[in-house]
Amino acid sequence: MRRFLWVGLLGCTACLDPGDPFLAARDTDPPDVVSTEPSAGGTLPANGTLEILFSESMDVRTLRPGIAVFEGRVELPLKLTVPPGSDVGEDLERGDVPYTVTVGTETGAFTPGTAYTLVLRTSLTDQEGNPLGQEVRVPFRTSP
Repeated sequence: MRRFLWVGLLGCTACLDPGDPFLAARDTDPPDVVSTEPSAGGTLPANGTLEILFSESMDVRTLRPGIAVFEGRVELPLKLTVPPGSDVGEDLERGDVPYTVTVGTETGAFTPGTAYTLVLRTSLTDQEGNPLGQEVRVPFRTSP
């Protein structure tokens, strides 16, 4: 019986190419902000929502503390919408999958004709725990 197990194990290792890791390498690259809508200096309808496109799936636990919108020095209460859960973590061969977060106010509308700043803090992390490389600030206005 031992001989059978030993031969079986040797047979399995012969299938691996020399130098290829058995498991995929851990992702150590920080996520990027690919785009925001509106972009810096852009205009948003007062009843509109912001969209943030990240380069990869984000840890949902870090989204709310990591995303803020300010009117002057006052931080607004926000409502975030994230993509439905997926099997991204189960499919290692897939690579980074773009991830869009939609941001609105809890009241459902911004104040018309007002200047705001979207702030994406470095506390935002991807699924592997890699933080955003630097804080991102996106000034925008709402249409009158």
